[in-house]
Amino acid sequence: MEKVFHWRNSIINYVEFGSGPETLICFHGYGQDCTVFNVLEPSLGKKYRLVSVDLPFQGKTIWREEEKLNNELLADLMERFLHHVKASDHISLLGYSIGGNYALGFAVAFKNKINDLWLIAADGLKRKPAFNFITKTKIGQWVFKQFILSPGLFFSTARFIKRLGFVNKKTLKFYKSTVDTKSKRQELFDRWSSTARISPGVKKSIEEISDSQIKSYLIYGKNDSVISYRSALRFQSKVQNCKVVLVDKGHRLLVTETNKVVSKLLGQ
Repeated sequence: MEKVFHWRNSIINYVEFGSGPETLICFHGYGQDCTVFNVLEPSLGKKYRLVSVDLPFQGKTIWREEEKLNNELLADLMERFLHHVKASDHISLLGYSIGGNYALGFAVAFKNKINDLWLIAADGLKRKPAFNFITKTKIGQWVFKQFILSPGLFFSTARFIKRLGFVNKKTLKFYKSTVDTKSKRQELFDRWSSTARISPGVKKSIEEISDSQIKSYLIYGKNDSVISYRSALRFQSKVQNCKVVLVDKGHRLLVTETNKVVSKLLGQ
């Protein structure tokens, strides 16, 4: 059953499932919703009660916050939400794809309250200068707004880059599918902006998590053309208590087969 949590001016939609004694807060990927983690209930549901939320500007969450999510606001959001869902003092986090930024953000902000960190084909472990330019600078935001109104130059440039061999057809098709209408381009800007406000960045993530007792479990696809598994290996080399599993798949890892990988990591 879907539920809602009211915070400040926003309404956050979420679902709960699983029968485990620990609480696992889950953050989905781009264009998805809170139900996508149901497929992992057979494995994760034995250890955790999964609380999966719709991210800002996605699913049924109504996000009306204009103020930047600083540490004080993040603390207030997390504490009130955990009280609302009756979680214990210590929780775990799971992030898939773009949801990895949220999992990392909360892991860094509340590292002393986090038991496990699950990153599945997760974004947030690779430096992205272009993303930061678009979301965190006034010039970049202006450029993106021009793109929302007139995307012709982008599509021409994308085709040129493809011909040069800098990006494969599958990757280009994925990104073009997210910006082929004006409403999709506006959604992309809103979703990226909210993600940028909570993402701690690669350096800070490594520093804070390596200096904690958090256990990290990373599952990435060897054939992922969206997010490379190499970022997971670099993270593992610098963070203690970190396990990485590479599977013979692409980016779509929220599938029944992943239960076997999760169960093995948990020793089930």
